[in-house]
Amino acid sequence: MGVEGLLPGPYARSQSTLEHTRTPVPTPPRLVLETSLYAADLDAAEQFYGEVLGLDVVLRTEGNHVSFRCGAGVLHVFDPAASRDRESLPAHGADGPVHVAFGVPTDQLAAWRRHFNRHDVQVEQTKQWAEGQRSLYVRDPAGNSVELVSSTLWSTTSRDERLRRVRPVLDLDTTESRPVERFQNETLRPILKLLNPTILRLVAERLSRYGVGFADMDRTDQRDRLRNLIKEDGRLKRTLLGMVVGHLTEEELETYLAHKDEVRRRTVPMLLARAQDQIETVAELVKEKGE
Repeated sequence: MGVEGLLPGPYARSQSTLEHTRTPVPTPPRLVLETSLYAADLDAAEQFYGEVLGLDVVLRTEGNHVSFRCGAGVLHVFDPAASRDRESLPAHGADGPVHVAFGVPTDQLAAWRRHFNRHDVQVEQTKQWAEGQRSLYVRDPAGNSVELVSSTLWSTTSRDERLRRVRPVLDLDTTESRPVERFQNETLRPILKLLNPTILRLVAERLSRYGVGFADMDRTDQRDRLRNLIKEDGRLKRTLLGMVVGHLTEEELETYLAHKDEVRRRTVPMLLARAQDQIETVAELVKEKGE
């Protein structure tokens, strides 16, 4: 059956039309530049979006609309009666509440909730999304649904991809390695290198708490002290291992859980070696802490 048979009536397309659709199209839009909401009371809308949300007014046309700057775009709030009755530009309008979402850092959502409470704006609902993103919903004076959402919600980069992206790349041949050895070299080593400054700071913090004069010891005693610290200080060991686990992807976490005991046995000596190889830096950090 031909295309014409599959798409009858006004949806039928000739062969020439189909050939035309295969030609290159202009660059697709990359930005929503303007978003429009509707409210009969523009003063109330200006108070909400300007004073409560903190957006700057960039244009106000009495009885027609008020516009706010939001990042690289603009939010318009129109009086629907005026926007439907216009000649200079295409008419538009909406009946009933519509929805708009503003991206904010996830760690600011709790502060926004308190801010809304201070302004007597009721939080209608909250939502937990995948990978830790969250939303909270309120209503503007016109009844429109206003969402504040984690700005990473629609990111095309997954958490696993972001974790891998920040890791240093180590040129190691693991083709002949056993699974746990491959995990050690392809996953643990890059993570430990990424976390190196934090590892050294935490080790120095624990050493300074014990007040053993680490910075004044000779190198042999310092190495022995580090060895005892890493092996015997359960709190430090759990903290360092927890940091490593927190940087695993979903697939890597499955590998870790399947070989947890062996992975831990391998990780602790790697942590010790990293601290001992940079013992001068650790000593300096301990000295700074003591000062």
